Amino acid sequence: MTGHPRPAGPVRGSGVGLAGLDADELWSALRAAAAGSRAGAARAVADRCTVAGSARLGWVSPPPWPVVDSGVAAVRAALGVPDGAEVVLLGTGGWCFAARALIETIGGSAGLTPLDSLDPAAIGRVLDPRAGTPRGVLAVSGSGTTLETRLLAGAVPPGGGGRLVWLRDEGAPPDAFALSPRGVPDQVAMLGAPLSTAFLTAAAVLDAAALAAAYPRLVARCHRIGLAAARRAVAVPTQGAPRIRIVVPSWGGPGLRNWLLQLGRQVLGGKTDDFRPTVEVTADDVGSVPPDVVLDLGELRRDLPALIEGLYAAGVFVACVGIRAGLDVVDHPNVRAYKDRLAHACADRPSRRPVAAADLPGLAATWLTRHPELTRLHVVGYWSAAARTLPSAGRFAAVTGRPCEVHEGSAWNHHSFQAVYADPTVAVLIVTTDTDTGASPPVRAAARTLHTIAAATHGSLPERSLLVTTGHGRSGRPAAVAGGD
Repeated sequence: MTGHPRPAGPVRGSGVGLAGLDADELWSALRAAAAGSRAGAARAVADRCTVAGSARLGWVSPPPWPVVDSGVAAVRAALGVPDGAEVVLLGTGGWCFAARALIETIGGSAGLTPLDSLDPAAIGRVLDPRAGTPRGVLAVSGSGTTLETRLLAGAVPPGGGGRLVWLRDEGAPPDAFALSPRGVPDQVAMLGAPLSTAFLTAAAVLDAAALAAAYPRLVARCHRIGLAAARRAVAVPTQGAPRIRIVVPSWGGPGLRNWLLQLGRQVLGGKTDDFRPTVEVTADDVGSVPPDVVLDLGELRRDLPALIEGLYAAGVFVACVGIRAGLDVVDHPNVRAYKDRLAHACADRPSRRPVAAADLPGLAATWLTRHPELTRLHVVGYWSAAARTLPSAGRFAAVTGRPCEVHEGSAWNHHSFQAVYADPTVAVLIVTTDTDTGASPPVRAAARTLHTIAAATHGSLPERSLLVTTGHGRSGRPAAVAGGD
């Protein structure tokens, strides 16, 4: 793989019939497929939503509240900590993005700590509380084998009588429970909120009473919400390069934004040459290039019922857009481009002088003068505070003359790599930093893997990525560690 999109083959099952459905017919087919029908349009919908042999349609129809309540209670009991004690949620991508969106909404993180970064500093912040404090650990991975999640589970042990519990496609209590309240493999991270056990358990840890009130409200309103989302989705063309803008409320933080980015870019991006949408998440409907369709969540109240309904609507909207375009909406094959390289990538960086963070925009500009075909820039820093400590996107844009996004690496690999890999106009500046690897072997292993992921990402985009290391504010002439030239 060279970092250029591979020619897209025919999308399974053409999707022509689905593109011709109106919103009411499409929503009916989705509900029928989720209920188990494999006749007519429902079969085509199920095909679009199948991965690893299972139709992932658990995000369509909410199970009854008693099923959810008893399932969440079983998971919380297995964690072995009292109400109010800390629960650390370990996961990648949407599992942790959704948990952070919950914290941003409810207005505090008491009792719930999401962790998706292999950065020793992030791990250290979780391990910092007093020794002996009760702490349960909830690890989320559909396969149970996700590299980052298993490393985090080794680095963050439970404490004070708490236990490690896994959420997987298939449960085996008391050590593992199903990701779906129905007990079947019907969930995926990019559509898992708000109907997965991971999201529902996180919500119950934060505010069980609020969840008990909010969830039945969703059950009562889901048909109306889903149909409205489907009607919005049919406004998106099924071919070409439409621009989709998702507007978030002003109180929305990185968790909500990243969950929506992953939803749009991983579900819709990089899967066929015939349909190449651009998905952006903004705090307002203002931009230099007008979108073709806007999904406006800007008026969402800052409370749990509104968040649950907003996530549900967004999931239905994006899935319907992809299904009508004939996409396999629950698969993200381009991510294998860097995962296939992990076993062979080298975490050791060449021993050259690091780049001062302030010099990165100038370094990027110099590099991009040799690549006029690269018209956009993503800057990706592989440490937990990267999005806050790197120069701003505005600064990079001003110096390079290109629109820019700045992201933390562990998050970016999940919410944007799928789409960026297939877009030959996007340059990626990959930045690593010296980290304190600490004394614990599991934490050292996590730090090495974080650098390996950065190297593997660069290896998958060799002609349009630049890999550099930076010191925290150290001066010196910029020196690239490795590049695409």
